[in-house]
Amino acid sequence: MLLNATALEVCTLGGFTIRRGDREFNVSGRSRKLCLLLAFLISRRERPVPYEELIELLWDEDGRGANSFNALKGILHRARGCLDQLEKGAGRTLILSREGGCQWNDQIPLTLDCERFLQLLQNAGQAQREDRRLSLQLDALALYCGDFLPALSGCPWAAEQTEMLHRLYLQTTLEVLPRLEAAGRWEQAAQTAGNALALEPCHEELCRQRMEALLRLERQREAILVYEAFQDRLLNQLGVMPSDRLRELYRQAHSLHNPRAISAVTLLERLQEPPQPGALLCDFDFFRVICHSMARRAGRSGEPLHIALLSLAAPEGRELARHSLDRAMDNLQALILTQLRRGDAAARCSISQFVLLLPQSGYENSRMVCQRIVRAFVRQYPHSPVVLQFTVQPVPAGS
Repeated sequence: MLLNATALEVCTLGGFTIRRGDREFNVSGRSRKLCLLLAFLISRRERPVPYEELIELLWDEDGRGANSFNALKGILHRARGCLDQLEKGAGRTLILSREGGCQWNDQIPLTLDCERFLQLLQNAGQAQREDRRLSLQLDALALYCGDFLPALSGCPWAAEQTEMLHRLYLQTTLEVLPRLEAAGRWEQAAQTAGNALALEPCHEELCRQRMEALLRLERQREAILVYEAFQDRLLNQLGVMPSDRLRELYRQAHSLHNPRAISAVTLLERLQEPPQPGALLCDFDFFRVICHSMARRAGRSGEPLHIALLSLAAPEGRELARHSLDRAMDNLQALILTQLRRGDAAARCSISQFVLLLPQSGYENSRMVCQRIVRAFVRQYPHSPVVLQFTVQPVPAGS
């Protein structure tokens, strides 16, 4: 018989262990069914559990059969054998046989962390003094080392409990953090937010509160690393960037840590093109750089790359007045910006010509783009004294 003076400590938050004194049995390292059996018996220790209920718990309808009862007896035998690690004979002392079922021995003192967590939160809700309420909530959060029975993730019985406990943990954390900040307890705020962020890795408010606490503690380098890891997670999992508020905190941390260096956020903002529809219009030198870069990319990927030359000329080879040509070029530029896609590029390459870069467009598609521009030009400027002509040619890969 286990000594009543030494209570069992059962931890189900972040793992599954049963400890008595200096002896510990790590249940998480055992089979999923053995884990589920022990967790269920401990949680229902106030009553005998019929064998039929355990069979329904451990096997779905497709898995149940004539041998289910024998299989259950085998799992119970292994569970008792594992519990003997706590003390010789502990298995039969802790898992009692009952007519038609079994029961965890509720006469053996036992503390269960998830029950203690809920009790602390209940006591906090009933506390009259604010400092007492905060103290109880912090004690509850300290117990939450991870989600309920992670080895049983996906198990319907454990999932419901996991969701409820996780929701209470997050709700309590978000309630506690502003009060820690108001009291100037920045070290505790940073630790509390960091613990929660490990369980809610894409929660922006937790990231913000951890960064602000770290900045108050003058630990700018840590704040920078928190942001960069958070940004990577958001991009990888959700495909979005952090909010402006969070990026501002990152810039602040970076400027305090190294005033002479530029942050990645600032660099990205400086490199971003102002929002505008249509093609990129640039000068010819920059167009050449883009063309060389795209040609190298096409050499690796095999994607087609074409350039088109749009030329304005007077009909029948006549001389064209300069002001008429300038006006026609301005009109053509406006059309190019609206007729081309984002990702295309255009540059003025002579007094009467534009060159277009058309990535991922084959020869025929490139000609269709130019024909569309010509038609739009004739339609919008039917009285223009110029003729618009074009030629299309491929760009050699890697040129």
